[in-house]
Amino acid sequence: MVSGSPGEGGKEGITRRRFTLGMLLASLAGGFGSLLAMLKVLTPEKKGGGYATTIQPGDVLVSAQGSGAGTPIMASSMKVGDAVLAYPAGKSSNPANLVQLIKLEETAFKPPTDMALTDKGFVAYSAICTHLGCTVSWMANTQSPAASFTECFCHNSIFDPAQGAKVMGGPAPIPLAQIGVKVAKDGTLAFTGGFNGPIGPQV
Repeated sequence: MVSGSPGEGGKEGITRRRFTLGMLLASLAGGFGSLLAMLKVLTPEKKGGGYATTIQPGDVLVSAQGSGAGTPIMASSMKVGDAVLAYPAGKSSNPANLVQLIKLEETAFKPPTDMALTDKGFVAYSAICTHLGCTVSWMANTQSPAASFTECFCHNSIFDPAQGAKVMGGPAPIPLAQIGVKVAKDGTLAFTGGFNGPIGPQV
C-alpha cells in the first residue's frame, strides 16, 4: 500500500511551483534594479548639478582660505589684479556659495559684464566651473592686470573676468555667473543680490 494521498502530493507540487515562481520574480526584480542603477551611473546629471545658493543681499564676504579664513574681506586689502575666494559670512558649509572676488580697473570692464553688479572695481563670479564643478583659480598678469584670467585646472576651461567671465577656452559651456557686490561704509564687501545666471555644471 502506497503511503500518503493524492491530495498531499498536489499540495506539495503547488508549494514547489510557488517557491519556483517566487525565486524567478525575485531574480527579475534584482536584475531590473541592477539595470536601473547602471543607467543612473551612465546618465549625465541634470544641468545645474543640484547647486543652490543661500546667499542673501547684505551678506558680508569673508575669506575662504588661509589663516584669515572666515574673517571679513576688507576692500583696502586688495589691489588691482588681486583675486580671492570668498563665502558669505556664516554660510561656508554650502559649496554653491563659493565666489571668486576680483579687483580690476573700472575701465577694464567690457560687455557682457553687468556693471550694476560691480563697485569700485570689484566684481564677483561663481567659483564653480560650469563644466564639471571644479573650483576655479586666478591667473594674475602682474604686467597687465586686465589680461588676468580665471582658469579651471581640471579640464583647462578659461574665463575672462573683464568680459562677464565669458568662456575663452576649454570645455565649459557657459560663463561663470556674476553676482552683485558693494563696498560698505566700514570697508567690508557685501553681496547685493543673487547670481545673474546658472551655477554649477551645465553639461
